[in-house]
Amino acid sequence: MSSPTAHSPSGPGPRRSRAESPADRALLPDIVRAVIARRGTAAEPGAPGWSVEPGEFWCHVVPGGAVGRPQGWKLHVPATPLSAPLVLARSAEVLVAHRAAFKFAGSPAGVAALVSGRFARGGSGKFLTVYPADDEQLRRLAEELHRATEGLPGPAVLSDRRYRPGSQVFYRYGVFKGVRELTADGSFAARLTDPDGRPVADERNAWFSPPAWAGDPFPDRPVAPARSTATARPVLLGDRFLVRGAIQHSNKGGVFRAEDTRTGAQVVVKQARPHVGAGLEGLDVRDLLRREAALLERFGRKHPDRVPGLVELFEQQGSVFLATASVPGATLRRTVAEHLARHGDACPDDRTAASRVGQLVELVATAHELGVTLHDLNPNNVMVTPEGRLVLIDLEMAAPEGERWVLGATPGYTAPELRALDQVAPALPPGADLYALGATVLHTLSGADPVLAEDLPREAARPDERRLADLVDLLARDHALVRRFAPLVLGLTRDASEDRWTLDRAREFLDGRRAGATARPTAGPQPAARPDAAATRARLLHDGIAHLLATMRPYDPERLWASDAFGETCDPVALQHGSAGGVALLARALGHGDAGLRLPETADGPAVTREALAEGLRSAARWTAERQETLPSDPPGLHFGRSGTAWALLDAARALDDPALADRAVALALGLPVHGPNPDVCHGVAGSGLTQLHFWRTTGDPRFLDRAAEAANGLLDAARRTPEGVFWPVPEDFGSALAGAWHYGFAHGVAGVGTFLLFAAEATGDERFLAAATEAGATLATAARSGPAGTLWPVDRARHLSDSPDLARHWCSGSSGVGTFLVRLWAATGASDKLVRDLVDGAARAVRAGRATDSPATCHGLAGNAEFLLDAAVRTGDESHRAAAELLVEHLAAQAVLRDGRLLVPDENRRTVLAEYATGLAGSLSLLLRLRCGGPRAWLPEDGPAHP
Repeated sequence: MSSPTAHSPSGPGPRRSRAESPADRALLPDIVRAVIARRGTAAEPGAPGWSVEPGEFWCHVVPGGAVGRPQGWKLHVPATPLSAPLVLARSAEVLVAHRAAFKFAGSPAGVAALVSGRFARGGSGKFLTVYPADDEQLRRLAEELHRATEGLPGPAVLSDRRYRPGSQVFYRYGVFKGVRELTADGSFAARLTDPDGRPVADERNAWFSPPAWAGDPFPDRPVAPARSTATARPVLLGDRFLVRGAIQHSNKGGVFRAEDTRTGAQVVVKQARPHVGAGLEGLDVRDLLRREAALLERFGRKHPDRVPGLVELFEQQGSVFLATASVPGATLRRTVAEHLARHGDACPDDRTAASRVGQLVELVATAHELGVTLHDLNPNNVMVTPEGRLVLIDLEMAAPEGERWVLGATPGYTAPELRALDQVAPALPPGADLYALGATVLHTLSGADPVLAEDLPREAARPDERRLADLVDLLARDHALVRRFAPLVLGLTRDASEDRWTLDRAREFLDGRRAGATARPTAGPQPAARPDAAATRARLLHDGIAHLLATMRPYDPERLWASDAFGETCDPVALQHGSAGGVALLARALGHGDAGLRLPETADGPAVTREALAEGLRSAARWTAERQETLPSDPPGLHFGRSGTAWALLDAARALDDPALADRAVALALGLPVHGPNPDVCHGVAGSGLTQLHFWRTTGDPRFLDRAAEAANGLLDAARRTPEGVFWPVPEDFGSALAGAWHYGFAHGVAGVGTFLLFAAEATGDERFLAAATEAGATLATAARSGPAGTLWPVDRARHLSDSPDLARHWCSGSSGVGTFLVRLWAATGASDKLVRDLVDGAARAVRAGRATDSPATCHGLAGNAEFLLDAAVRTGDESHRAAAELLVEHLAAQAVLRDGRLLVPDENRRTVLAEYATGLAGSLSLLLRLRCGGPRAWLPEDGPAHP
């Protein structure tokens, strides 16, 4: 899908820290209020007063009577948490004197977030933003702010141009208070208006990129150089290292492949930008990189084969750079993932597993022998060379016990005592690394990330070691290597550091394994008595519905359920991140009577009543219908557009027997576009077409069948045929992040369009639609990659042509979504095509192989994959597919979290619980309801059997 999401932990993440006190949150706003009190009216006697409005993140300061511009040149002044009070006090003196509107990060925590190494590069460092009344005021303010803040620390603002060399004042052209518009991708964004009156994107790149027509407010300055990667010349760093390419970019700096011009050797050069990652202790990422260099030198003297060789530490233009020998191979995470994709298991054999586990133990031992605790051992920080040697990388968080340092935290690999600390704290004893070692061993053997969202409230939380023991027990059922090494994993991951196995005991266990001895018993945690799978599913379904009812906010004019940062920018009534998924799920549950509401006999607490469910659905549907009518435009897509909204409202109307609501749903559906530039399911015409067919099946109104046929005819015209088959690309000039996409998958490509055409052929009897759907199936057959891990697909035509090893198995772009189409094509064309049937079975093997690694979500995870397996079981009659679906649901349940006594399925990042469909709870509940009560798959216009 087009939403950016993270599917697995990739580095140090947010940590629990001291909660901000009211005094903390008042500190910065009070500085501004004091300046206003002293100077606010003196600058212009009789002028209206000021408004100081603290918000969730920003504090807005506006002079009375100000008339803001919709867009123009703005100023930014960065700061660190230490310098922010002084930067703000000096800046406010200037801005209040000139009666200029501005905003600033309203708390020390907000300032720290803006300079974090993980913050988006295009927005980093913008502590204070100034909105000048015109360009003349901008020029005056830039100079005065430059003089006021000169020499104060703050990171460079990458999206802006620096006012003067060395200045702490930056400027860019952008929106001031433009009206937010709903984009073609289903998210709201404030847009610029070009000189011809057309809306254009306000690009927040990590480089200066003003619109070509904006000019420059400082016309005497040299023209800013255009950024062009095509003509970029090689960069020489430190007068020695010739950069050949970037490995990654982040806010803290780039990581580059380079050549050492003195020796000709290949090196890796890491950058640490000034003031990024700065905290109240005065440390920033440059200090971390210097520490890493010192540790590499120490490690290298004793065990040069276990860390990259230190080449040079140097500074250039304020940044610190570390050059190390290039380690051939790939990270342990990538090595495991590639073997899973090719072979269906994480590790080649017992011998390789024993070697990797043993080397992991010795890597940790090396650090501890030097008196250093690593703190952030995880599969990303270990390289696997082509000959199988493990090398430890990224030592920034390592420190001797007791030294106050920045301590890393990778979810799933962090000991409980480390999770409980602030991000800067005294370094822990070596026992913290033993937990990370056990978790890394588990990933090495299975590919699983032992990320378990926190139970809340903490007083009622289950012991982490018990939850992890249950996960290991589940994995061990069909992972022989996990069974063999389970005592080691569980011994190392005890909650209390004093209970964890020592490295010597780990070595003893490994020596016993090599000698064929039986592991001696351990007093470590044993898995809980395995609950009945059906009872667990019943509780997850009941508690999930109860949670949706308890957390909806019909009083909130913006969003019915809370979302994450990206979801908050998206259409609040759409299926993907809005209310439609929850509404449809509640309607489906109500339609099944009491079946979806019964608790298992062993459960405590009251059951949700049908009356409460009906009342909750009525409230959610009313909110959605009313909110939809206040929003601009009705984009067509099923997931990011309004097709899903109309579908959900119709289902709610049927469940509630509400003719007025049905009329509103019908009116919305009839107003949806059935033509448009984007042909796909999620954002475009195929999604609208599926909805028209659902309305026709539900209401019998022939207008909907005519509109579905109109959409299908348009897709026939939009088809593009190539030697690789038929595609429905998104036009390159379309204003969308998907512009130019030639995808294979269900969400944005061939499989999704093919599915709609197949349904349209069944409904209309038009053979042209069936022929196009069959042609889509042939295209997918051509692109399929089959092997021991099952059948997978490249995301798009470009990856297919380049024979890219990057293959996908999820609903949106891979095996699960492609299989969803192919199994219906196979059934619709007489169930005689062996090639298509083989592809369906291969896709099923592929999604089953992801049981240990995937998130619980629908779009990119277990819920969507299990839905396909149920489809395959229904249509092929092969009960092994149903068994595989139930296995995936067990893995989904293993990730469940307790919130206020309810057992809930977390979102796709496995850190919180979100109500939405594709990435959160509603999608998982839809699967559980189908498993329990039968019926067709949600969001497809078909009649299904009573029970899958």
